[in-house]
Amino acid sequence: MSTDRDDPSGARGPAGMFAERPDDASAARWRRGALAMYYIALMIANLALLTGAARVILTAFAGLAGFLLFVGALWRGGSGSVGTGNSGGTGSARWEKLGYVAILEAVAQVAITGQLNQTTALLLTLVGVGAAVTTRKTAMWANLLGCAGWAAAVIAQDGLRTPELSHYAGQLVMAGLLGCILHEALRRRQRELKMARDQLTAGMDRFENLFHASPAGVGIADENGVLVAVNPAFCELAGRPAEELIGAKSNDYVDLAAADDTVGRQIRYVRPDGSTRWFWLTVGRAGVLDRAKTRRWTLIHLSDVTDRHLAERTVRESDRLLAAVSAAARRIRTGEDARGTIIEAVRELAEADTVIMLEPDGTDLVAIGVVGADVLGTRVPLNGTSMIANVYLDGQPVFLADPGQDPRVSTALLKLVDGRSMMWQPVVADGGSVALLVVSWKTRITSVSDLRARAVALLADETALALEHERLLGRLEQMAYTDTLTGLSNRRAWQAGVAELLAASRASGRPLTVAIADLDHFKRYNDTHGHVAGDDLLTAVATAFRGQLRTGDLIARWGGEEFVVALPDCGDAEAAEILDRLRTATVGTETCSIGYAVWDGVESYERMLERADGALYAAKSAGRDRVHAAAGVALAS
Repeated sequence: MSTDRDDPSGARGPAGMFAERPDDASAARWRRGALAMYYIALMIANLALLTGAARVILTAFAGLAGFLLFVGALWRGGSGSVGTGNSGGTGSARWEKLGYVAILEAVAQVAITGQLNQTTALLLTLVGVGAAVTTRKTAMWANLLGCAGWAAAVIAQDGLRTPELSHYAGQLVMAGLLGCILHEALRRRQRELKMARDQLTAGMDRFENLFHASPAGVGIADENGVLVAVNPAFCELAGRPAEELIGAKSNDYVDLAAADDTVGRQIRYVRPDGSTRWFWLTVGRAGVLDRAKTRRWTLIHLSDVTDRHLAERTVRESDRLLAAVSAAARRIRTGEDARGTIIEAVRELAEADTVIMLEPDGTDLVAIGVVGADVLGTRVPLNGTSMIANVYLDGQPVFLADPGQDPRVSTALLKLVDGRSMMWQPVVADGGSVALLVVSWKTRITSVSDLRARAVALLADETALALEHERLLGRLEQMAYTDTLTGLSNRRAWQAGVAELLAASRASGRPLTVAIADLDHFKRYNDTHGHVAGDDLLTAVATAFRGQLRTGDLIARWGGEEFVVALPDCGDAEAAEILDRLRTATVGTETCSIGYAVWDGVESYERMLERADGALYAAKSAGRDRVHAAAGVALAS
């Protein structure tokens, strides 16, 4: 992400997120095309209405301008805006310099014809350039060039100094002012559009990532029942590639009558290879209004419940088993401790005396939940030859009626659980073991009935789902509060953290300092070394900065090459010392500028950040590679 920190006079959007020339490539090409048509029409008018040298020169001038603008409208390479990433094209800015050609043509029309009423064309050109050009520098200089050229023509030619001169001069000033107003309105509109587009893109990226990463099959169908999107899990369940599924009727794979069932239903599906699978289907429908009409989209959610269906069919006679499994699943969904719930359910359904759940911790398996024995916290090495390690690594359940006769079973474990018969059930997710259930009975059991084996297997599946759910929630929470490039806190985490620090300062009266650090000439570094090197630099600088801070200090990536730092219990002098360490820790030969503000005891967080931002601009203006304090600091260390 790049900003205009290196140009203190550059235009900036909210919080510095936008560059100086936000522009849309297609809109820019459209404007150039429209202006090309105007100059072609002007060329024809000059050819028809003028005579002599004026006819030749002005017709050629208008034709040249129209030709260049027409080429610019067709040209696509390198155009675009300088966005919020570490890249941005300059092609659009180069083509906008054609605004000078338009101004020169209008001035030439006044100078060559010697008619003051031709100033009207210059007035229109000033307004048009202001409305069409998004580069502030180009718009400003073109405006000045037009006014200066007109003044020079009036001074040089006595015939232009008529009684209407003051009238046209006033109109010229008003046209320049109107062009400036339209120019700033265009820039503001482009910034707003870019903000909306970036937010929409970010939301779509999050949705797409979650859509494809979902372990359940998810498909989307239009109002005609045609599939328009499927995730990898859906393709796996249907046994067909995405290319074959998209564009096909969804009722070939699912029963859309389930859309009337808010809970969902179980359906039978025969895959192309002849195998039969049972899915749990839930369907949701929503209407989305677009430009043409209201469209009806259908969200299809499939979960493979084949194993559960077969188990239920096998043990249908056992109402107690089904009720217990359902109760355990409900308790897991309510957010209770899934491990304790499952362990209790396994002991009840398998009619066992001891149940132990082990999860990996480094190179060991650790007992993190247990009922019926005092073995909590027991560690079992995964590189050993124990039955626990073998079953976890192999992923296949094992039952032993007489475990004491197998050398792989620990005699110490048998004594602790007083086990006469034992069962080891791995908890498998994504093709690998994530936990292990050890079930033991104090009385000898010759074999595990289908009822008990299926009860343990079903609950192992529930365990896998619960652990996977817990893992995904943790990952999503981390992603929501962490900058993916640098590993620092992101803006959301920063706002939450600094709010807590400010509340603590209000309560205790202790000082709080907020600073903004910005890498100097980062855009030039990107252009010279490439954006991959730029990302590497940001990551290295983030690590270096974090190493210079105290415990309790807060640092986050604010955006692009900007970082924000909060220093609790830190006044002006101490803050300057810490922030200077950050400045000198900048990686390699690169430098950074830092502005900071000490909370005055009453101001809001937004005002304090605004003062720090102003101090950063002051540091940039003073030559960069320095730390600058904000004006109006009321507290000292």
